[in-house]
Amino acid sequence: MIETRPPLDDERLRSRMDPKLEPKLEPKPARALVPAAWLRPLANAPETARQIVDQVERIATEANRALESRTRIPPLWLSFIAFVIIPSFVASVYFAFFAADQFAVETRFAVRAIELEAVATPKGESAAFTFTPSGQNAYIVTSYIRSRAIVSDVLAKLDLRALYRRPEADFWARLRRNATMEQLTDYWQSMVETTVDANSSLVTVNVRAFRKEDAYALANAIVAASEALVNRISERARRDATAMAERDVRRAFEAVQATLSDLHKFRDEFGVIDPTLTGTEIGKLLAPLVAQKIKLESELFVAGHELSPDAPTVRVLREQLASAEKQIKELKSKLTSNDGARSSTSTVAGILAKFEELEVRKALAERFYALSKADLDRAQLRANRQSIYLTVFVPPAAPEISRYPHRLSYPLLIFLGFAIVWSIVVLLLATIEDHRL
Repeated sequence: MIETRPPLDDERLRSRMDPKLEPKLEPKPARALVPAAWLRPLANAPETARQIVDQVERIATEANRALESRTRIPPLWLSFIAFVIIPSFVASVYFAFFAADQFAVETRFAVRAIELEAVATPKGESAAFTFTPSGQNAYIVTSYIRSRAIVSDVLAKLDLRALYRRPEADFWARLRRNATMEQLTDYWQSMVETTVDANSSLVTVNVRAFRKEDAYALANAIVAASEALVNRISERARRDATAMAERDVRRAFEAVQATLSDLHKFRDEFGVIDPTLTGTEIGKLLAPLVAQKIKLESELFVAGHELSPDAPTVRVLREQLASAEKQIKELKSKLTSNDGARSSTSTVAGILAKFEELEVRKALAERFYALSKADLDRAQLRANRQSIYLTVFVPPAAPEISRYPHRLSYPLLIFLGFAIVWSIVVLLLATIEDHRL
């Protein structure tokens, strides 16, 4: 007789096939290639048949587990899909179907300092020009091109907000509506690229826009603004080089004017144009009187021996001699003052001393003014010998085709960037997990 057993349910079948598993640990039945319910009618079969049924159930369960492990995606690959594949796919779709064409205009110029030098030749001296690169000024121009200052200067000529909000621009690349000055400057920096060659001080400017004529107009505006900046730098350098010399000249000229004013007051006060000439004239008057005195003294000496003291001739000679001595004394008192009773400035000698002091001050002031003027001339000559020039050797040209965006390379770079970041994060997490173990 065939021994009958009660039919086995699903949980009992799984527990017989794998005793380690308990029904409570597997509340959700695994997906099976061959459902266990299909084998329940064979549960009442003979022992041999039941053994075959058990083997089939075990094989089916193992197949179910293998299938489930294959169909379930690991978390690592899920993170790769979420953080690398999906963003790269979105970027590819954007660059392929939505990104607007951008036209680029490139211009190149050099910032040079020209020095004028004197070169000796058989026929004399001639001027020679020396061109030297000006690296510092090249970086100044580059910084200016990427600053808010040039945005303000260009806005005076072009409507940048209208240029960067053309209908051709896509939603991502277009300038936002009612953009502030700071936002416009940030957008300008993203659309204008500058590079400087450190060895030759050559500046390369790349300008992008959504229309050909807009890119060309922007490039010309940048070149014009850069030339104006270089001219301002050159003019400022010349002013700084001559500012101190000009101040010295002004001070020396003011000193000369002050001495001339003092000399004018002196002449008005004493009524003398040149005390030297006055002294010379008094000397001319004094010389005949001295000679006359000597003559009268001689005649009086002779008459005194020949005539009596009361003789008319002797009296006349004495009177004439006294008159000559009085005149001589008066003239000498005008020249000098020996008794100290009269002021020194009332004599020719005192007036002459004051006049000579003023003349010395005037001569020193004029000499200082001449030296200051010579220094100013030399400073101006040095300033004029060195000037800064901006030479455009690759002028802007209107583009014919769009060069941006790179619809193939940009998505690839985005994919590589996300993949590298994802790899770094995964490696860091794995390293942290290893340290925990």
